[in-house]
Amino acid sequence: MVGRRIPQPCTESYVNLVTEPYVQRQGESMSFVREKQKKQSGFSVVELLITTAVFVILVGLLLPTIQRVREAGRRLTCQNNLKQIGLATTQFASAHRERLPPGRIQKQNFKTISWSSFFLEFMDHVDCQATWAPVPEPDLVRDDSRLFLNADFRSPVNQKATTTKISQYLCPSVSREESSRQNDAISELGEFYRMACIDYSGNAGVNPNETHYLDHRGQSYPANTGVLLLREVGSVNEGVSYHSITDGISQTILVFEWSGVGLGGGHARGVWASGLNCNYVGHAHRNVALIKPLPTKVWDAGPNVPMFSDHPGGINILLCDGSVRYLSTSTENHVVLALLTRASGELVQGGS
Repeated sequence: MVGRRIPQPCTESYVNLVTEPYVQRQGESMSFVREKQKKQSGFSVVELLITTAVFVILVGLLLPTIQRVREAGRRLTCQNNLKQIGLATTQFASAHRERLPPGRIQKQNFKTISWSSFFLEFMDHVDCQATWAPVPEPDLVRDDSRLFLNADFRSPVNQKATTTKISQYLCPSVSREESSRQNDAISELGEFYRMACIDYSGNAGVNPNETHYLDHRGQSYPANTGVLLLREVGSVNEGVSYHSITDGISQTILVFEWSGVGLGGGHARGVWASGLNCNYVGHAHRNVALIKPLPTKVWDAGPNVPMFSDHPGGINILLCDGSVRYLSTSTENHVVLALLTRASGELVQGGS
């Protein structure tokens, strides 16, 4: 008998038919799970907005605190600068018969040289010193950081000294500078170009030219009632003596902040070597504050200036005994005027 071919079941097709729906459903389930996991692992827009808002609020709360801490550090550095100046002037006085340095010295017909030039030898970490050595060739530029007092401070021989920045003469809080000054040096082309600046002024006393500044007796102040005076002398031994400060060396300002000054109206009042950086205090206009008015009333007002700094709420002052105080803008005028004079008989009670 011819053998019959018995049809075999198509096992492969059958298996595929049976398993395919299951695999498909399983694949769909896995895709759903993966998609759900993806959605659960991310952040929603609302969550991101909330996180950002919280971060901004925290920064807003912390930033003023950080700024206050930084300013406190800068103010402390400024006070240390003044303390070093005070220590140097005390040592100078000990070496010069108990006399402070003169406000400025003029030799021949030269520009006057400043009080801040005369005690550099007593200051730490200062690269330049003042000298009375003879100068045979003042028009020759030298690689010498000494300030030659027998030459005009503008002369080429003094170029290296006058362009040297002295850290103790610069307040780290300065954020506003006169247009003729940039990065603590004179930026305007001319005879004072690149000369280093100072943020502290010598106290020549109360402005004697305005009748609205009166002493405790109701009288106008005479000239040169301070201690770093606006008069030309020929020697470092001609400064104000301690015994002439009858109001008390702890009650008389030696140096005050006058920061950001460049040429000061064209006269190099902000240059540390210039004899024009000692000033009377008191603006010509009655309504201008003695402490921290607008900068436009500060930089071109010399030699009758207000006291000024970029510290919030006041300025630092150095007294003749070497101590440093902080004068707030709320200090009454009669207290400020009393602190500016050396022998006017005012009584300053308490601290400022």
